[in-house]
Amino acid sequence: MPSKRLDDAAFANIDWDEEAGGHSVHWPTVGLLAGLVGLAAAAVHKLRVGGTPFGFIGWEPPRIAWLLLLAGLLGLRYGLYPMVRDRDRTLPALKRLFSRPVGALSAGFVVLSLLFALVGPEFISWDYAKLAHAHQPPVFTRLRVEDVYAYNCVGELANGYCHGTWQYPLGTNRYGGSVVQRLFEGNIVAVKLAVSTAIVMGVVAMVVGTVAGYAGGLTDTVLMSYVDIQQTIPALVIYLVVATLFLGNIGGVEDGKLFSLALVFGLLDWGGIARVVRSDVLTRRSAGYIRAAKAVGATDRHVLRRHVVPNAMPTLVTALTRRIPLLVLIQIALAYLALNSATGGGSLGETLRSSFTDPSGALAWTDLWWLTAIPILFTVVFVLAYSLLGDELRDVLDPKGVSR
Repeated sequence: MPSKRLDDAAFANIDWDEEAGGHSVHWPTVGLLAGLVGLAAAAVHKLRVGGTPFGFIGWEPPRIAWLLLLAGLLGLRYGLYPMVRDRDRTLPALKRLFSRPVGALSAGFVVLSLLFALVGPEFISWDYAKLAHAHQPPVFTRLRVEDVYAYNCVGELANGYCHGTWQYPLGTNRYGGSVVQRLFEGNIVAVKLAVSTAIVMGVVAMVVGTVAGYAGGLTDTVLMSYVDIQQTIPALVIYLVVATLFLGNIGGVEDGKLFSLALVFGLLDWGGIARVVRSDVLTRRSAGYIRAAKAVGATDRHVLRRHVVPNAMPTLVTALTRRIPLLVLIQIALAYLALNSATGGGSLGETLRSSFTDPSGALAWTDLWWLTAIPILFTVVFVLAYSLLGDELRDVLDPKGVSR
């Protein structure tokens, strides 16, 4: 028989000040603030004193590295830490993800691309391009070179055909550079852009979308009106105008344009994601568990931190993983068209552009099919992997989809 002593009910005796954090020290947040202060101090030192603030480890960070460091701090605090803290939810979710063939394949590709981009350059050494090794075909294929003057075949030369060799498993370009190396370099550029832009875009979109959806009223109207105004001018236009004039390769910094691309899109292209988050928060703020928490005294801060934001994360992740491939395609297109090439060298767009020209004129671009087909195939796989991973994460993290 239910108890009639409501005063003794557990949910009625929760100390919401303690649950909301009260005045206790929240060490993960303290660590984040300390990291942000340290990063800001290093940036000020770089701007005012010059040199490198990381000289004690022999590292001169490029511009994009500052965004990556910021992304790393935010990712540790709001990504890795909650996953480790809530292991009882994280492990089953990962198990469900990897039990799906599409989820396992897409997650595997994304993890490998991140690992190769972050630690690959430290462990993989590449040979310099050799002009004498230009236009080598991939292994198991051949190229007719009988009428090509002064062509040097690295592999087997038989009956006027040069056969591919394992020295260059995917062939070489017109400069004698390995196509495998070009794919790795293109992956590094794409991952740098994806990680740095996604973190900046995600933080801004989550804050604006959550505040607008939860507060409603005038706050919602003002924030969404600003989003409407911001979206009238595409971020790509702002990048081409502003970044080209002011944020390019200033002072010989190679990745200045990649940095400006990530910064402009991170700060100005989050409107659509914020609207998706706002829509999700509008639905959840009237849910039963939210009303129950408020009925027993939960503060808005507690509701947002423990219920609204965590439950809106799958929506944010899905929206970001759908946006990342588009940003990568924009960067490749800019590099291909040579419109303020958004790279520090190594973009797949530059690889594609150079594949259509042969200084000697002896070989048509159709003869050198691997220089276009392989980068395009890699780009398609990259875009599909991130897009499919977003869909799989949405299904895995959605509580309604767990039982399906």
